[in-house]
Amino acid sequence: MKFAHLSDIHLGFQKHEALQKVEQQVFEKALDECISRKVDFILIPGDMFHVNIPEMRVQKYAFAKFREVYDAGIPVYVVYGSHDFSPVSNSVIDLLAEVGYIIKVTKATSNEDGTISLGFLVDEGTGAKIAGLSGLKVGKDREWYEKLDRNGLEAESGFKIFLFHGGISDMKTDSGMDGDHMPLSLLPKGFSYYAGGHMHKWNHQEFSDYAHVVYPGTPFAGYHADLEENAKGQKRGFVLVDFDEKVNSVDFIELENTQYEIIEVDANNRKADSVNSELVEKTKGIDPNEKVVIIKVAGELTSGKTADVDVSGIRDSLNESGSLVVNISKNQLKSKEYSITEAKGANKEEVETNVFAENIGQLRFEKPDLVGEQGVKLAKKLLRELGQGQLVNEKKNEYIPRVRDNVLAILGVDKDDSQ
Repeated sequence: MKFAHLSDIHLGFQKHEALQKVEQQVFEKALDECISRKVDFILIPGDMFHVNIPEMRVQKYAFAKFREVYDAGIPVYVVYGSHDFSPVSNSVIDLLAEVGYIIKVTKATSNEDGTISLGFLVDEGTGAKIAGLSGLKVGKDREWYEKLDRNGLEAESGFKIFLFHGGISDMKTDSGMDGDHMPLSLLPKGFSYYAGGHMHKWNHQEFSDYAHVVYPGTPFAGYHADLEENAKGQKRGFVLVDFDEKVNSVDFIELENTQYEIIEVDANNRKADSVNSELVEKTKGIDPNEKVVIIKVAGELTSGKTADVDVSGIRDSLNESGSLVVNISKNQLKSKEYSITEAKGANKEEVETNVFAENIGQLRFEKPDLVGEQGVKLAKKLLRELGQGQLVNEKKNEYIPRVRDNVLAILGVDKDDSQ
């Protein structure tokens, strides 16, 4: 018997048309592989979609493909991820479950003593017993795991699979752990396989009491960090597991996505003109046609501003030469003319206030409201507003204007004057 384990597909993430096609092709290729290999079932522990209700274009091809999987007689077991989570089951995942194309795994019951009990689903074809918890936003799922009645889950016999979405601190990777994570000990012991989601790199480890804790990683996703890793040779795909009473093998199935070129420039102790010259020379040495081009500039300039490192002309040149998309990272580029001074505090708000107060004196503005104590207050207001998340069911073309208009109001700028 065998099952497939996919995760973090993030359908609907891409806004660039060329990358939208890659995103869709990789997703369809993954499910085609599952059908051709005649897997008994498929596990998807979260972030199947990038938001709970993606645009109709994404829903249409997702429904069409899952219909093919359904017609092939392959059950798909799913939990929410932190991106596609909906507290009121208002998600395209719920639509797919309603028509029977997928099966939501989480069967949770709140007990009088404050604990949470989970029930098992039994896969009819193999007898595998499946339980799991959905992922929540900003690491709040840890609260669920701390309340989880692990004894009942551990007492169950048979071949057991646990689906979860979140980072595990015990799962060391070369890139470290991004965001919130929790100890492995919060998961129930004694399961045959732990199907993880959230971490975007393939990772398979075994521990005492926790056999086969596995993250398949993202098949594509397309965050800048993902694209950069892809350009450096990171393999992407899903996991195929052979089992009977126990797991016999865990194999990574690679999926091709697209071609890449990467240009990296060390700007440390250099002038902007020198960096610009190197970028031009390195750009001449690549063939960008039908490729994702990654440009990464990092380091601290000896003089000038980070804006003096101008990549707009290079981007235009690469696009004219047929690149799929040019992805530029300058967030690790610094200038000696302006460097952030660190500051401490007793809590998050105090740290923010102290950082602004320590650094605002470096700025040169004619308007007094933008500097000093007034400037700090204004900066904190802007930070709070820009940190506002997208509301449930709010579309991006509604979210961006809402935040923009609120920011302009804080700055006292009429939105008609800002055009």
